Amino acid sequence: MSNGVLIIGAGPVGSITGLALAQAGIPVTVLEALAETPTAHRAATTHASTLDVLDTIGLSDEIVRQSIVARYFQYRYRRTNEIFAEFDFDRLAGETNHPYAVQLEQHKTVAIALEAAKAFPHFKLHRLHNAVELTQDGNGVRLVTETPDGAKHDWKGAYLVACDGGRSFARKVCGIDFPGFTYEERFMIVATLFDFEAADRFKYRNYIADSERWSSVFKIPGPDGKGMWRTLLPIMAGESDEECTTDKWIHERFAEILPYAKDTPIVHKNLYNVHQRVASSFSHGRVFLAGDSAHINNPLGGMGMNSGIQDGVNLARKIIQVTRGEADVSVFDRYDRQRRPLAQKYVQAQSIQNKETLQAKDPEAANKRFDELRKTAEDPVRHKAFLMNSSLVAMWRESEAIT
Repeated sequence: MSNGVLIIGAGPVGSITGLALAQAGIPVTVLEALAETPTAHRAATTHASTLDVLDTIGLSDEIVRQSIVARYFQYRYRRTNEIFAEFDFDRLAGETNHPYAVQLEQHKTVAIALEAAKAFPHFKLHRLHNAVELTQDGNGVRLVTETPDGAKHDWKGAYLVACDGGRSFARKVCGIDFPGFTYEERFMIVATLFDFEAADRFKYRNYIADSERWSSVFKIPGPDGKGMWRTLLPIMAGESDEECTTDKWIHERFAEILPYAKDTPIVHKNLYNVHQRVASSFSHGRVFLAGDSAHINNPLGGMGMNSGIQDGVNLARKIIQVTRGEADVSVFDRYDRQRRPLAQKYVQAQSIQNKETLQAKDPEAANKRFDELRKTAEDPVRHKAFLMNSSLVAMWRESEAIT
């Protein structure tokens, strides 16, 4: 049986995990169902903690170079447009090599990782391979994939890392539960070229609070690197997909939430359902879950891709140790102990709290939340602690400390 590693999925988690393994001399085979990396607007924030992790495999410099660096983020009331809290990542100076967040589209992060992987001939990427069968024994893992022509392909490895998303084939085959819930409302991401910074003092990361029509507004590099703004809009229960994907509906929402941009041309729109789930285990024998196959959450705060990349690098280190004889297989139990409880404690809790803060229904409860956020921003100690959590620096440190 091969001593190499099989990875299902060539997204950010799969590509970066594979690169980390290849850099250590471990043969890696990445099987991807899609012909190319999707460019639909999804994850775009890379936090300080993840950049620190990516320092260790030489990716952070290029990611920062291609990104928009966001030092600040702010919260506003929708109805008055008042900024009631602003946070400054520079408060993390001394705690991280990167006291900021960066905005870069997910597919560009993948491209950077795959370009770096070209330096390693033992890193192989095969596209248009759909996983259809998975078995394992005490010696290794066997994966069967099917290509569009109907041909079946056999792959063998010492371990398999499932980075195949929320509908993970590997997780289902292994019988691992995926408890949690799905939000009633769907989310719409709208990309425009409207300059919110020039129009109304927006930072590069912004949250707009309202009991019904909350939103977030972020700047990303865009196709030409010159800048594009993405707005996240909730679609309430009872609003049909057909209605909400029209430019008319989107412009009506902009008129309510962002009136100065109400007539801006729409460059792109992406509608999707949102879930909060954490797998009951992150491993099953020689099969490991990382990223969305292990945990999914709403996008507020940019937790998903970041925690997934951190899963992958953490796991890669353990596979390297075992392959080199520096640790026995009991180290894999530590992967589950380090990553799964903290996905619940930080990723799930923080993303749910972010959403509840923006859309608090009861006026008294909402005012209390907003006042608490304002006080947190104004107090230097609480300000820094808030950023330690929201940038996942605290999560990474706590995870690494678990024995």
